[in-house]
Amino acid sequence: MPPEVRNRRGSSLSTVGQQKASAASEDSRLGQIDYGRWQGRIVSVFSGIGSFFKRIFGRNLSAAKALRVYDAFRHEVHVEHSSPIQRSLHDYHIACAMAYHRVCVLNEEKQGHQMKLVLSGGSEKISNRLLSEVRKTVSCSTVELTYMYLSEDRDLPVGFLRRALVPDLIQGVMRDYRVNADIAVTAINELAGKVGLSKDSDITFERILEIKNELRWRFTPEASSPDQPDVGSSRPVDPANPAATPPGLEKPGATRYVLDEVDKAHIQNVVDKGGGIKLKNTDTRNRIKRYFLRNKRDFTLNTFAMVVSAVLTGLVTGGIGAAISLFSYIAWCGIWSGGTEMIRMTRAVRALQRAECSADYKLDVNDLGVLSEIDDEKFRTFLKSLRYICSHETLTRIFNAYSELEKDALTRLEMREDETHLEAVIRLEEGKARYLYRRGNLKEAFKLYKRFYTASVSDVERMDKEWEPVLNELWNCKFKNMDPDERERLFNDAANDPRVIGKSYHFKTRQTGWLQKVFPQMTSDFKGEDSTSSSEAVEELEKALEEEMPDIELTEEERSRFNTHANRVASALILAKNGVRSYIKGWLKGAAKSTMVHGFKVGWHAVEGVPKIEISPYLPRPSVDGLIIFGFFFLADLFVNRYNQRINKERFEHIAGRKAGKNLTWDWYGQRERTGREEMNTMRRLAKDDLEDFVDRILKLHDSHKDIMEEVRLKDTLREIDPTSPAFARLDNKEAAVLILRRQYHHQIISEMMMGAIGKYYDSVITKTGLWDQEMGKIIPPQSAL
Repeated sequence: MPPEVRNRRGSSLSTVGQQKASAASEDSRLGQIDYGRWQGRIVSVFSGIGSFFKRIFGRNLSAAKALRVYDAFRHEVHVEHSSPIQRSLHDYHIACAMAYHRVCVLNEEKQGHQMKLVLSGGSEKISNRLLSEVRKTVSCSTVELTYMYLSEDRDLPVGFLRRALVPDLIQGVMRDYRVNADIAVTAINELAGKVGLSKDSDITFERILEIKNELRWRFTPEASSPDQPDVGSSRPVDPANPAATPPGLEKPGATRYVLDEVDKAHIQNVVDKGGGIKLKNTDTRNRIKRYFLRNKRDFTLNTFAMVVSAVLTGLVTGGIGAAISLFSYIAWCGIWSGGTEMIRMTRAVRALQRAECSADYKLDVNDLGVLSEIDDEKFRTFLKSLRYICSHETLTRIFNAYSELEKDALTRLEMREDETHLEAVIRLEEGKARYLYRRGNLKEAFKLYKRFYTASVSDVERMDKEWEPVLNELWNCKFKNMDPDERERLFNDAANDPRVIGKSYHFKTRQTGWLQKVFPQMTSDFKGEDSTSSSEAVEELEKALEEEMPDIELTEEERSRFNTHANRVASALILAKNGVRSYIKGWLKGAAKSTMVHGFKVGWHAVEGVPKIEISPYLPRPSVDGLIIFGFFFLADLFVNRYNQRINKERFEHIAGRKAGKNLTWDWYGQRERTGREEMNTMRRLAKDDLEDFVDRILKLHDSHKDIMEEVRLKDTLREIDPTSPAFARLDNKEAAVLILRRQYHHQIISEMMMGAIGKYYDSVITKTGLWDQEMGKIIPPQSAL
């Protein structure tokens, strides 16, 4: 094409402008979730089915409408160019752009002795948005339009090679290398035959690259080194005196392949659509593999339970019952899992909608010194909604995205730089494109969790700033001049108040100098840190010990050891209680499934009229074998879960640097150091377990902070009425201690969670991604932080 035409096509696409516009639109939203994408896919499937029936029983878009659009675009070009050849080339280019968006269909028909193009109606309904997209495509170059078809693996329009691509390459040679038309035509025809480009179906990305690089080698003298004489300056050998003739050097073979920006953009576009050119895409296989690895405990126990149930049923019924039981179990598990995912998808999409509606909360206090009720309710809705999405999808989505990023980064860094082979050059660029694609996916997946975590931290920091002056005033007014022993007894009594820690947990009130952490001002009058006071359950045990053995006096060390053992016993009881609760919950779910399965069996037998087969019910029979099976799976599920949690916590100690030594694991080849993605999976599992409690603690801290600030406002009101009244005169000492400990207890647990898996997962995503950005720094452009 002439320079003015080609430049017009290539200049209207502003990638940077599109990126800025998309970034501006994304900043106002929380992002998209995978459940939302699946919902869109399900809707698109039904829409596609409807469109299919419309095409079968209805009418396509009329050719008259398509021709009106075609004529409108042709008129714009014909005004600028008067050459019939240029107009013809542009007309075909416009028709191909419209065919790409399915506004029209191009065919060839024989009219007389010539084959002529025929434009008919397409399948897409014409709208302003579609016309805008067609206009952008029309402004692309012919090579860019070719790549757009190839990236979607679509057939090129009829006659595209001889009507569009070859003329474009010829005019490109004439313009870029300043050669005449005969040389350009000869070169293009020769290279097209050399690479095997003879019909439309032969057009591939690699063949286009071969032609473009061959043209560069042929018409650009870059293959000659500056230190080497030019081929044109070499003199012919003098037959009379060969020795006097200076030696001439042959021009070295140019074999350095180069990709231009259009080629790189095409590779990036293919990768962004989930495809690949030279690198195999294993995303689906890796995702399935990680899914089984994440749920290997459940798969193992369920499979074992299914086998045991089938074997026992087969022994009773002679074998046919085992097959029916196995088939029913597998079928119903699939139905149940699918229904559960549909429910989760619906709840996640609704949670995202609620979070976006409540994301405009403000954490600024009003004139009364408190957070408004509307903002407080919005903040609670925001955190609860994001908690559901993060626990059921976002944490796993981040792990999947990071795992693919780490694998692709390692693959790209291991590639050998080789510019002498086209396949190697494409692989190198595709490796770079894959990393950028993975990084974009990770940034999008991390967006929701980042918003959740930063909102939580900001809220805690806000309450801390409001709390510090109140704590100082409470200390000076209530506890500074109190006798140390009396103050310690007061706080020990307040620590066991149910309003502080509830009834299911045990708070070691003097472990590691807890009172000093509450009041940093107190240092000299604190007696010691080594003794450990007990919780409510431990105090009951101490009372019983004193009543049974009043003559025995325990030393402080013995009392501390006794309290430690008592707390371990209490923890074991709590573990058993929580385990029973968890198992009963799953047991009732299984009983409901079994009841429904049995109902389907009864209905099937009634319809078919076949003999009814008795299957053992899901609930355990009061027999020895029934109790053994029930007890085995109860204990197996409980202890395997606890063992898995202990392993993850031990691994996390290595990750957090609290435990020396390498973080090792086993595979088929022996012991090795754990990879970054395996560490991320450990943190994901622990963070998922703590996420629900994390939000509950923050909301409880909200309530505690609100009660304290209410007392502060009441104090200020009484001061205005009676300036001589002491501060916090209405507040009892124990009530003050309960308010303080209640607030500090929740704050301490939140701080531990932030320092634990929840905060470490957040920091590790940013840190590990930054390290990979540094490793890839010579390959990729500078990247912004996640």
